[in-house]
Amino acid sequence: MLFSLRPRETWENLTEAETEQSRRITMLNAYCARNFPKGASKPSRNNHIFIFDKIKTVYCYIPKTGCTTMKLLLYNLEHNETEKLSWGFRKVDWLPSDDKSNRTSGERDVEWIHRQKFKSLEDYSEEEVSLRLATYKKIIVVRDPLERLASAWFDKFVITPERVGEYAFVNRMRRGLDSLEDRTLIDELSKINEERTDNDPKRVSFREFLFAVSHRKVESQHWLSFDRLCTPCKIDYDFVAHTDTIASDIRLFLKQNNITANEDVLPKHQSRNVNNGNVFKDFYGRVPIDEILPLQKVFQKDFDMFGYSFEEDLAKRNENHLVGS
Repeated sequence: MLFSLRPRETWENLTEAETEQSRRITMLNAYCARNFPKGASKPSRNNHIFIFDKIKTVYCYIPKTGCTTMKLLLYNLEHNETEKLSWGFRKVDWLPSDDKSNRTSGERDVEWIHRQKFKSLEDYSEEEVSLRLATYKKIIVVRDPLERLASAWFDKFVITPERVGEYAFVNRMRRGLDSLEDRTLIDELSKINEERTDNDPKRVSFREFLFAVSHRKVESQHWLSFDRLCTPCKIDYDFVAHTDTIASDIRLFLKQNNITANEDVLPKHQSRNVNNGNVFKDFYGRVPIDEILPLQKVFQKDFDMFGYSFEEDLAKRNENHLVGS
């Protein structure tokens, strides 16, 4: 119903997976070499970068890229547990977990894993951070930036708006615009609201959300760029996983690093509901092209570092667009 499948979900064989992983790392390193001189600056004490000492792994979590799956997996490996989550109605990472009718005895609610205290860079001294970044395996999981953005809006403003204070978002954004002298932005937002198709002006429409993100009026970890959350050119990541191939990627990561895991705790090879349908048709196809273009500047580094293409995403949108540019 909502999002299009990326080209792959599994790799045909180990060699293919290793080749793809090498391509991803080479691309990231090449980008960093071109744009960030080595040793230019040290990584900040980032609370998005988790440390797992027992399995000697560093993981930077990015919301809307499968972080629930990754947190659960690494928690189980670190603590030698086999905890499972009951998705119930929530079959993917954005759906609400308050439907407990399908919960099996012993399963945790989805939000349980997010309530756990994970050690981050903030919990270590500078010397301890340097040692771990130099010797531990470092993994990051990424996703097409525009797909992630649509997933964030759908999660936070359609499925569970009460969790992020939808009305607070609207008020913060509109207060920010009211304080601007730039009447162009205010007029642009007014036009967007005049063209709404719903009857609740307090709800955050997708177009209004994109406006806020592209003009950086309201920021959140759920849609901040990979570059800002995980500083990929300051931390030498060893492994880049993609949300759409996460099950296969994680198995390769564990194999390469001699980490033993029970199959029961590994991500399943399955189609994610976020990929059903076509995100570029169902979401971006309803947005005028001139409201999408400013997003390129906001997320260009993410596109370039991880091999995604803003132009290809636009082409998909244009193939199915429902709103003329």
